[in-house]
Amino acid sequence: GGLRAASTAGAKPAVAARVVDRAAADLKPAAKTSTGKLRRDLPSASNHLAPDLAEYGVSPEPPEPKPAPTVRSTLASAPSLLRNASWETKTEAFETLAAALRSGGAKARADAIANCAKVADMFVDHAGDAHHRVACAVLEAVVEAVPVLGPGLEPHLERLCPALFPRLVDAKESVRGLASAALAAVGDAFTADALLPALLTSLEQSKAPRAKTGVLEFALYVLSGQGGGTD
Repeated sequence: GGLRAASTAGAKPAVAARVVDRAAADLKPAAKTSTGKLRRDLPSASNHLAPDLAEYGVSPEPPEPKPAPTVRSTLASAPSLLRNASWETKTEAFETLAAALRSGGAKARADAIANCAKVADMFVDHAGDAHHRVACAVLEAVVEAVPVLGPGLEPHLERLCPALFPRLVDAKESVRGLASAALAAVGDAFTADALLPALLTSLEQSKAPRAKTGVLEFALYVLSGQGGGTD
């Protein structure tokens, strides 16, 4: 019995010594601090304690996807977002609106119609933006919005059309193309009678001869019955 007790007592210091040696081996070499004293860095707990999920065949859970923006959420943040915003922010806002109108279904249509005046204000305020990327984003949103808003947009045509026609003579071909598509969407959605006041206002406000020519050509397009909204 005495021998067993002695061997057990002798084993404890040996085990403790090995634990101390291992801890000392994990420590980084001593380094001097700015005061000249020695400093030791303890090993990172994350390296020693955190389980390696891949080792056990477990994949970390991916972050939850952000909810897709809706017409309502986009319009709610637009006025404050677009005020004195950078061209990147404006472009993103109108691209988001166009995407929401394109894929939102009946809910997007209802939200857009309920906020028709706000949508029209956004288009009128920013269709003439000096940056071509912003202009393209606005015009693309107009293309998506016109068939969604339908007759609800008619009271705003006298403000909207004069903002669109100058982009027909823009220096950038991409802007000219989208302006033509936006006006074609307008012509397809409304009758000649509904468009006539907007066309007269656009003709009066057009300064460049080429812009006036664009208004007249569009009027011929509508009056000739090519527009889908004609009787």
